[in-house]
Amino acid sequence: MKRRNKQKSTLARSVVKFLCIVLGLMLTVMIAVTAYFQYLMGHINFVDPEDIRQMSQEELDAYLATENGSGLTGPSLNSGDVSFENHSTTIGGRGSSIVNILLIGQDRREGESGSRSDSILLCTFNRRTNQIIMTSFLRDLYVQIPGYRSNRINAAYAAGGMTLLDETLQQNFGVHIDGNVEVDFEQFAQVIDLLGGVEIELRQDEADLINEELGSSLTQGVQRLNGSEALCYARIRKLDADGDFSRTSRQRKVMAALISAYRDASLPEAASLMKKLLPMITTDMSGIELLSYALEVFPMLSQAQFVSQHVPAAGTYTNQNIDGMAVLVADLDASRQMLEQTLLGE
Repeated sequence: MKRRNKQKSTLARSVVKFLCIVLGLMLTVMIAVTAYFQYLMGHINFVDPEDIRQMSQEELDAYLATENGSGLTGPSLNSGDVSFENHSTTIGGRGSSIVNILLIGQDRREGESGSRSDSILLCTFNRRTNQIIMTSFLRDLYVQIPGYRSNRINAAYAAGGMTLLDETLQQNFGVHIDGNVEVDFEQFAQVIDLLGGVEIELRQDEADLINEELGSSLTQGVQRLNGSEALCYARIRKLDADGDFSRTSRQRKVMAALISAYRDASLPEAASLMKKLLPMITTDMSGIELLSYALEVFPMLSQAQFVSQHVPAAGTYTNQNIDGMAVLVADLDASRQMLEQTLLGE
């Protein structure tokens, strides 16, 4: 009996010792991962939404009237505003199956007090349908800007940065933005080069234009574009009659290629890329939020289906000239209905 009790006691001590070793290793790994995550977060350019100074209406008018302003031509709006209705429906947010991250490509120019959101691309990650939906909001969209007169959507970013742009999308289209990531065009090219380029299928006229501008030797078909070539491709708008619609389609193709290139990277490669990539972006998300969204989104990347769309969709807008500005006036009800169906998968 004593011998049996002694064996049980020895076994119990061995089990406790083993558990202590396992817990110790787990704790060490957790500390190491946390420390590395904090190290990575130290490389990101964080912006506090409360620190963003919004322009006055007068300042915005003056900025948009300058030659290097947001691309608006003609006077700011003093009359002829289109009638808008406010809706309470929200697409996304707490308790939703989707994560909405807004990617802002901006063209910041030296000596300017503001900058234009040349590209507004919403990346929606739907965990339920395992889809990544990329939605371009065209910069000539005529919208209500909270606290300002109605104007083109990219004026919202010039006036109040990420915060005002998010509020504008919420008010006009009912989309809740979970976080913003901003990158300028020069950094965009660097991100692509970090991944060794992206594969894009080119038309012959697209290849010819890139070759003419950059001295490349691209041809029709699937080509691997470096950062400068991909940026040139994403900026093309004069080859197509629909202008910005085709330009934003190219932007979505480049973004899909970027995500595909990143999801094929191994874990060590991904960590190395993140270390180089993070200093190039600016975000309003905290480190905890970034980690939380990364844990939600990363498992989707390997098998997710890409969906590409734009707002306004075909047949849901009119071309108008308001106070000297050529704008797109969208049917907001139709736009919201489309976004609910595609983003939520309903």
